[in-house]
Amino acid sequence: MKKKIGLIVGLGLIIVIIAVAALWLRPDKKEGIRWPQKQALPSFPPPADLLDLVSLNSKLIYEGEDPQNGQTTGKADGDGWLAVVGTDKAEELILDVKDITEVPTGDTKAAFNLSVDKFSDKNGIVAKLEIRDQKTDTILGSLEVSNWDFTQENASQTFEVPLTAPDSTHPLELRVFWTGKSSMKLYDVSFQSPRRADEVAMFESLRGVVNHTEPRIYDQDKSGTYWLDALGLSYTRIKNNWQLMDKYLSEVNGIVVYDPEVPDTYNLATTIAGLKNAIVAAPSLLEQLTSSPYNLPILEDLRGKFKSKLDVYNYLYDSYWPKTTHRVLVGLTPDLKTNLREYAMGIQASVVWLNPAVPEEEAILNKFMADMPYGTGLYLGWWPDEGTGVTKTSEFGLATVAADFSSNLSVLSGTSRKITPPKTPVKPRLENKVYVTYIVSDGDNLQYVEGSLPRFWETPNRGEIPIGWTVSPLMVDAMPGVLDYLNRTATDNDALISGPSGMGYTYPNMWTDQKGLDLFFSRTNDYMSRSGMRVLTVWNTVVGTTNPNVGKSIAEHAPSLLGFTSQGNTGVITVYKDSMPGQELQKGYGSSESDLTTYVESAMKKWDHKSPLFIGIQAQPWSVSYQNFVNAYHYFKDNKDISIVRPDVYFQLVRESNHLSIDSRK
Repeated sequence: MKKKIGLIVGLGLIIVIIAVAALWLRPDKKEGIRWPQKQALPSFPPPADLLDLVSLNSKLIYEGEDPQNGQTTGKADGDGWLAVVGTDKAEELILDVKDITEVPTGDTKAAFNLSVDKFSDKNGIVAKLEIRDQKTDTILGSLEVSNWDFTQENASQTFEVPLTAPDSTHPLELRVFWTGKSSMKLYDVSFQSPRRADEVAMFESLRGVVNHTEPRIYDQDKSGTYWLDALGLSYTRIKNNWQLMDKYLSEVNGIVVYDPEVPDTYNLATTIAGLKNAIVAAPSLLEQLTSSPYNLPILEDLRGKFKSKLDVYNYLYDSYWPKTTHRVLVGLTPDLKTNLREYAMGIQASVVWLNPAVPEEEAILNKFMADMPYGTGLYLGWWPDEGTGVTKTSEFGLATVAADFSSNLSVLSGTSRKITPPKTPVKPRLENKVYVTYIVSDGDNLQYVEGSLPRFWETPNRGEIPIGWTVSPLMVDAMPGVLDYLNRTATDNDALISGPSGMGYTYPNMWTDQKGLDLFFSRTNDYMSRSGMRVLTVWNTVVGTTNPNVGKSIAEHAPSLLGFTSQGNTGVITVYKDSMPGQELQKGYGSSESDLTTYVESAMKKWDHKSPLFIGIQAQPWSVSYQNFVNAYHYFKDNKDISIVRPDVYFQLVRESNHLSIDSRK
């Protein structure tokens, strides 16, 4: 009996030892985060039941249109608070914000953005701006603004009021008094100071420490509460960010101090802090952080250790790159101290800012990228120059993921991975007509999806026309809940398709290892299948055609796709390996409403009316609105020769026209 017990105990110890060793040896393992080897980006734990909602803007902003800001006259007017002569009561407040404790102690300034509808023949005071110390009931700064102080009608103009802010025990009150002399709009009021910038940067690193075990802090500055509300996540607003330090102090091991004289030490400090569960702090904050009640130790002080950015990144490569993940490299300018940094810390990634166009910097960058897995590695963030940077990642078989201004990936990554792909509508009967499809570009950009796409998605008439919305297949990992929400709320006219070039932004023509390229498209096929996307957009530079080997790789390794587009601007359709149609769009990156119509009309001039003609137009969302697409649709609506369809239906028709199976999955 004793022998059996001993054997059982011995086996138990062996199992425990093996389990511990497996955890120790498994790459990229970090408490709270799951990162299976076949998964492109990690999954954070589910967000907390109640998230802390904060603002990490270097400016402390009070929006004019917020009805909670104590107004006693006027009304919200879309982008501000408007008071109209003859309609609204004069000699009243159009802003009265009390109990402000977030303004850092010391010299600062309040910037008031105002406009008047017209100039008066006779000058007069139109507004009185005031910042008060509520505790002592004293005015800290004030300014009277007259009608003739404005230089342009109906245009926002900034008026600054300098002041010295007391400590947080002296709450401030912010007041804008409207005299009624001219109709006036208040857009916003903001406070800005070097101290405020240092503080929000430090709180960003606190997010990195806190969110990797359980996402609990959400930054409202990118999209407000849009995604929280859409995904049913609860939150409470944090009035003063220092409350976070009090709440989460026990999770912080210490401080990494960067050197303001060598800006790139901020990237090194971020890398170190991610490994050590530390916060990154400017020297200006050390007295407060190392004193009671925080008493945090300085784990590493980078001041005076480096003479140049080259020294910084050589040191990072030698000392910390071996300890961080090699599956992702993060690229962030050291001037950008918020947004993606919390995510970089959470996944224990190295953070760099190296320009491939500078030989000395390129040599260091090459060392990092040579250590990354060809075909699956990702460069997350952005570049000093888009084309040069994406070319460099393509050279090493990597993909760029635009995400430098993504601000809540840790929270969004932890949302439910249950994604329900929508059904493709039944295609119309193929006729000898002109088939047009419209595509909105730039959806591979994760920060666009987080911050700008909601503006398009909430357009009241969305669904009026067939259109393709590019998004990233990486959303399966980075923001699965958002991807599922888009699928669930899409109309029958909305089709989600992949942005360039599948599992990240890369130029496939420039890849030198065919097996690595095949792997890239195989993973793209898997992620697109799970997300419900059937059409891929491929970029080989903004105006580049696709090489035959790339098309053949897509045909063989991404068979679930209906087809793909490329940027050749010729309209030529090629069928690869007798199974996969690819089209060089007639316009690959339109920038105006006229691009949506003139390229269609130009292509139609060569149409023989004896067979179908297929015209694909893609336009960027920065200067082309949803209404521009609607207008183009109605421009052609009465032309019986033209049928505008969504991209997946479009490629079904292309396939039928080329005698291919309508559904590539059968």
